[in-house]
Amino acid sequence: MHKLKWTMKQAVIAAVAAACLIPQAAYAEVKETTEAKAPLRGSVEDYNLAWGNWVKSHAYALESIEPETVSNDSIEKGQLKDLAFLKPLLMDKRIVYLGENSHGVAEYNQVKTRLIQYLHEELGFDVIAFESGMGNAAGAYARVESRTPEELMKDAIFGVWWSKETMPLFDYIKQSAGTERPLAVSGFDMQIQFPYASFMKEWIGTKDAGLADAFVKAEEELADWSESKDAAAYAQAKPQLLKTYEDMKAFLGSHAAELQAQYPKNSHLLEMTQRVMDDRIRVVKEYTEAVIRSNTATEQGDYEPFLQTMRIRDEMMADNLTWLADHIYPNKKIIVWGHNDHIRKNNSQVMNSPYSGVKLMGELMPDRLKKQSYAIGLYMYEGEAANNMGQAYKIGTHEPGSMEHILKQAGHPYTFVDMKYWKNKKGTSWMFQPRVSLDWGMMPESMIPREQFDGLLLIDKVNPPTYIRTKP
Repeated sequence: MHKLKWTMKQAVIAAVAAACLIPQAAYAEVKETTEAKAPLRGSVEDYNLAWGNWVKSHAYALESIEPETVSNDSIEKGQLKDLAFLKPLLMDKRIVYLGENSHGVAEYNQVKTRLIQYLHEELGFDVIAFESGMGNAAGAYARVESRTPEELMKDAIFGVWWSKETMPLFDYIKQSAGTERPLAVSGFDMQIQFPYASFMKEWIGTKDAGLADAFVKAEEELADWSESKDAAAYAQAKPQLLKTYEDMKAFLGSHAAELQAQYPKNSHLLEMTQRVMDDRIRVVKEYTEAVIRSNTATEQGDYEPFLQTMRIRDEMMADNLTWLADHIYPNKKIIVWGHNDHIRKNNSQVMNSPYSGVKLMGELMPDRLKKQSYAIGLYMYEGEAANNMGQAYKIGTHEPGSMEHILKQAGHPYTFVDMKYWKNKKGTSWMFQPRVSLDWGMMPESMIPREQFDGLLLIDKVNPPTYIRTKP
């Protein structure tokens, strides 16, 4: 994964370091401020029992999280039957969000792949959009027939998901490419991600080698500026960076037909690349300056500039996802793969989070698309996960009454609970009240579950992914 993404996560960890070091104390603080206001008429124990009994009666159990084997371009009938409960929940939805409270969980990659197989095979979802670079995903899918599944994965998505457990998804994508209903790959992030520069050099270099080289240089420099604290020096470099991206945008427009003809497999490649140039221009004009301010301010304990970088990023991601839904895939159903923080519906209302008060992508989507969406938050109960650098850490303890502890009462290894279609009563009141959960499996935060997600999926025991970080 590119260093720009990790820089942002470092700031998050710094902002919540105290809570991470003493998770029990952080939980107690949130519990005192939320439980006292919860409209409980009986004892906490009575409600915990009622919640647990309701979950036992109404939760769905997944039989497996292992992706299914594809034979002769299809999955054997009946292999996904345990996911049939999703059909009435999702059949009228246009966008399904598959979240995760950590990027470093093997089982998340597995179960999301299996869910994607079901959504594609049974419910007509034909696009998978990742929290990864739009240009990377577009270029990768344009070459889907000539790339191995591993190459396709590494071309398309951030390195946090380069793992043995994600590989079956890209094998499935590659096999589907030759069918009547391929699963198209897209991205909605605006961050710089390699190896996009090498793809552009290969593609544009056949027509204008000088411009292609200038683009590669601009990508490298812009990535380096994300770690800088020298605003004055960036102001000097900014005009040339802008010129390079504006020149590339103009070149794409004047050579559109011949460039698109080189990659007929992705008929949207040219439009998506033009969109990437628009994003890069905004990154140069606005985002990078905010990042440089953030790099200086966080050292002084001021995290507001960092939050501004998040606002810009998530505004751009929401704009990109909306553009994909409206302009590129207006008649397609879309699956979205991203972190819970980005896909949840009202992030600004989450308490005790580094992003409390900040509207992130899911909250910024237009109401008309929100009404056609279903957001699934993924959580874990115990085991180990990995941070964005691939280092393992132990999952924290879940106290009685926490969201994960309530879901655990179902007694299944893999538990799904729908919240969208239930009213507030004793057994379901936990959905409508602030509950503590652990972001990244260790950072306590408080939210009203039903305000943030439509469904929840709990994996009982988790492990770090088996990473594939070497070049294919």
